[in-house]
Amino acid sequence: MLGAELAELAELNVTHSMGDHKHHGFLDSYVWEMSDSLARSSLPPAIAALQPGLHDGVELGDRELVVLVRDYGTTRAAASLDITELESEEEALSTWAVVIALTSLGLMLGMLHWLASRAVEPVTLLSAQLQARTPKAMDPFVTPFKEREITAVVDALNGFVERMQEHARSERKFVETMSHELRTPLAVILGAAEVLDLSAALEPKAAAALKRIQQTTWDLSSLAQVLLFLSGRKDRSMELETVDLRALLSRSLKLFKPEFAAKGLTVSLAADDEVNAQGVRPLCEILVNNLIRNCCDHGIGIVEIWLKSARLTITNRIVDGDGAQDSTAPRWRGNAGIGLDLIDRVCMQLGWSMKTSSEGDVFQVEIRFDRPDLSLP
Repeated sequence: MLGAELAELAELNVTHSMGDHKHHGFLDSYVWEMSDSLARSSLPPAIAALQPGLHDGVELGDRELVVLVRDYGTTRAAASLDITELESEEEALSTWAVVIALTSLGLMLGMLHWLASRAVEPVTLLSAQLQARTPKAMDPFVTPFKEREITAVVDALNGFVERMQEHARSERKFVETMSHELRTPLAVILGAAEVLDLSAALEPKAAAALKRIQQTTWDLSSLAQVLLFLSGRKDRSMELETVDLRALLSRSLKLFKPEFAAKGLTVSLAADDEVNAQGVRPLCEILVNNLIRNCCDHGIGIVEIWLKSARLTITNRIVDGDGAQDSTAPRWRGNAGIGLDLIDRVCMQLGWSMKTSSEGDVFQVEIRFDRPDLSLP
């Protein structure tokens, strides 16, 4: 448009007077003699200062122009177009374009997030089921999704669970069989040892060896009974009974009184008149006897025993250099009895809790019996 305006001026042989300004619809044209300073002074300064060429964004008052300047000999002509409204519309369109682009981007991101969440929802559900499972929960996994990939993963997990169940059943069966097989020869050994113990003609060394045989056989018998209990938890129910812990502890201290005297140990006992727990009497007896015997084997000085409010606490000093009662890994086991590892397992099965602590040369075992309401599997 600007070029056509100037071409028209050229065709008219620049018939306008110098410094002339004409308005043609959207266009304004200016013609002046370059050497005529008076003519240039009558022009808008922003137009008069322009050199030949196309100039965009020329400000004239509160308006914005695009100006084309050309020379025709000694005459200079300029044509301008007011683009103020066009610039405003361009800025508005740019703003709307940015808003629309950002809105579209937000919608697209929201859609992608929704699609991604739907895509990972089956995996998230399986992960939640895995995290919520306890070691004893071996039920098959279920999923409402029917996609081939998801059903393949669920089938693989269920196959693994089934193999683990079969392996656990096989291990329990083996331990139960071995426990039964051990109890028969142990009973024969114990019976023969009792018969020999009645003989007064035994030499001191033979009597000591016989006592060691009896003690070791009792230990093995206790171990077999505990393993039988632990291995059979899944196969049959176990009825609990009320066990008098005060009476059981008194019998255990009486049983090991000679060992305490031989080791020079002093027992400090503080117990309530009546303390009961829900458990299995033979297992409770094995548990308490092993704790007391370990004090005999590894303790020195005073053994402090508290039996109050369904809580048994045994504290004793450890023989210097004796690492058998180290509560760090591997767990303290001692050189006799079933050890704290199996005692801890029995406590877990019966719904009790056991805690061990060691500070300096003082070792402490605490068992809480106040969880009888825990349902056994």
